[in-house]
Amino acid sequence: MEQNKSFINELLPVLTSGNTGVWIYDTASGQLDFKNDFFEILGLARWSIKFSTLDELRSLIHADDQLVFDEAFAAASAGKKKSVLYRCCVGLKKMPLESLLMPCENGVIACTLNKDPALQPEYLGKQYKTLINALFPNFIFVFNDNFFFEDIITPDGVRLFHDNEKLIGSDARNLYSPEVSSLFISNIRECLKTKQWKEIEFPIDLFGVIYHYQVRLVPVEDNKVLCLNMDIGDRIRRMDELLAQRRRAEESDKMKSVFVANMSHEINMPLNAIIGFSEYLMNEEDSQKRQKYMDVVRNSTNLLLQIINDILDLSRLEAGMGEFKIEKTDIIALVMEVAEVYIPEMPPGVRLLMDIPDGNIQIPTDANRVKQVLFNFISNAKKHTEKGSITLKVEENNEYLTFSVADTGCGIPEDKLEVIFNRFEKLNRHVQGTGLGLAICKFIVNQLGGNITVTSKVNEGTVFSFTIPYQYVAPQKESIGSMRELAANLRKKVLLAETSETDLQFIIHALTNKYDVIEVTDSEKIINAFILENPNLVLISKEIVDKTDHIIRRIRAISATIPIILMTTSDFYYDQRWAIDNGCTSAISKPFSASNIKELVATFII
Repeated sequence: MEQNKSFINELLPVLTSGNTGVWIYDTASGQLDFKNDFFEILGLARWSIKFSTLDELRSLIHADDQLVFDEAFAAASAGKKKSVLYRCCVGLKKMPLESLLMPCENGVIACTLNKDPALQPEYLGKQYKTLINALFPNFIFVFNDNFFFEDIITPDGVRLFHDNEKLIGSDARNLYSPEVSSLFISNIRECLKTKQWKEIEFPIDLFGVIYHYQVRLVPVEDNKVLCLNMDIGDRIRRMDELLAQRRRAEESDKMKSVFVANMSHEINMPLNAIIGFSEYLMNEEDSQKRQKYMDVVRNSTNLLLQIINDILDLSRLEAGMGEFKIEKTDIIALVMEVAEVYIPEMPPGVRLLMDIPDGNIQIPTDANRVKQVLFNFISNAKKHTEKGSITLKVEENNEYLTFSVADTGCGIPEDKLEVIFNRFEKLNRHVQGTGLGLAICKFIVNQLGGNITVTSKVNEGTVFSFTIPYQYVAPQKESIGSMRELAANLRKKVLLAETSETDLQFIIHALTNKYDVIEVTDSEKIINAFILENPNLVLISKEIVDKTDHIIRRIRAISATIPIILMTTSDFYYDQRWAIDNGCTSAISKPFSASNIKELVATFII
């Protein structure tokens, strides 16, 4: 019996590696010696099938199978290896077993398998996949500690970009970028070391499309981990939407505060004039001075009324309460009506000219709103033109009519052109006006389906123009008009990698008015910042590129499309060629002006 035990102990690791149960029959004692958890392994314990002697086993074998079992056992006792199928019965339950009976000194060794289909690997695999489908809708990788694929499990209907069979046994570094691979390897090793699960998130650029994944690493053996992959693209998009909504809400709140502050300032000016000069009138005896004071009060009253009307008009428009009456409109007649109003009001030395096409032009639009925009344009031109002319022009194009008002006045500085349509934006605080007229004009033109523009040169003149389509298309409803503008102007992100503190502050100052600048001075943190911030453009100095191995290539492994601009201080022609050849989009040579860097960044961020 001891020799049998020695023999079976050497063989046991092989025999018990799967679902095999082992017992040894000792001829002298008639007893069965069970190895491993025989009854648990074969699933017999849950059906209360137990035996300790050969006779007890034979009593459980189905009557139809006893003869074949006895013959096989006799053959094994006689020195021959024999396999036999038989059924063990308890009540109505019949458990199919298969035993390989082998002769050994002083007895027989039996290696037994449970042949119940419900316990077969194929059945278990289906059950396992059903569980995976129900609990985890994406896919599972099994990695070893060297980051090689050991297995891939995908639910029904899920297809990867690569052939599963080819991936198994391959190095996962060939699939993931160096940055993501490094993230995986460090967390796999930590996971195996601590025996605790780890969780990581990362983006992947596949064929120009960014996918976001959350991965949970679970240790399953000494050198293997289950990698549970979850597509979190929807969650990331929802987070981005929430952040955008938060920015819009904050911007709206900020605009409200600015609006109230500006409104208070604009209303106080005429109110102070009305109150002050009214007091002077009460005590003034000189008729000429009284008339002068009354003119100031009347003008201030008109200005105050205009401010209040403009505020109410803009508020109604943005709240969607402004009325737009679209009907067939005679454009030539409309323009002539506008001219007839302003020709008598032209200041000395200024003429109102007309440039309109011959014939009849009729389009569906709101005549009163078009007049309102033209009135505002001509009124502004009058205020800023001391001599020369103001030209009212209409041009026919394929799909649009273009209206313009050109003057020969003082012009608008270039830095003011971008903000001229903002609320309360005034070129000259000493010129009467509310600063709301052009903001209202922009909103009206947008609602009519057109676009509004301005061009100007200082001391030469200004041209305000807008378009109206021949076919009116009703705009989509917006809860608040300003929200649409805010959504269209969400700030873009620039990742700035620069070692020079002076250059860093200069570039931040140049870009921060229009972009969110994420600054990185440590070359080791560039990739982490890139993954976490998901910028719209990367601005990187040649010094950092020279210090960090393959930094451009590592960024390109994550995103093949993001613009990368190299900032260089040496031979620009050589560095520009090097930059393009090594994955950069463009290059710029230091020193550069603020306008140069702003123009270059604006070229790539739309």
